[in-house]
Amino acid sequence: MEILLKARDGLIAEMAEEIRLRKDAFIDSSGDHNVLGFEFQEIEDRYTARLHSLNSILENLEYRRPRLAHRIETLSSTRESLKKDLNDLVCRFDQWDLVDVNVSEMTDSTLLAVVSFTADDYGE
Repeated sequence: MEILLKARDGLIAEMAEEIRLRKDAFIDSSGDHNVLGFEFQEIEDRYTARLHSLNSILENLEYRRPRLAHRIETLSSTRESLKKDLNDLVCRFDQWDLVDVNVSEMTDSTLLAVVSFTADDYGE
């Protein structure tokens, strides 16, 4: 949802910037109202459909309650390779939010990492 909000804000900023850049053309052609209307209509046509689509998607997502999914992964590693192994594990679950990591020593050379993840699941 955050990505869609950023996309919408970026699109609005892009449209505002184009209007700002074309401001002089609007002012120069102010005597001819048809040209002014056409200039604005052209900008509106380019951005309105995308903005409307983004707003519809955001509105639909706002009222859908996700199911919270949990996942627990265990990892057996050594002190030397724990950092790399944890990075690899987190990369495999890049669509999940990392919640907690708990590392316990099993033997002198072996560590057990218990890693918990969570994610919003909207289903299909």
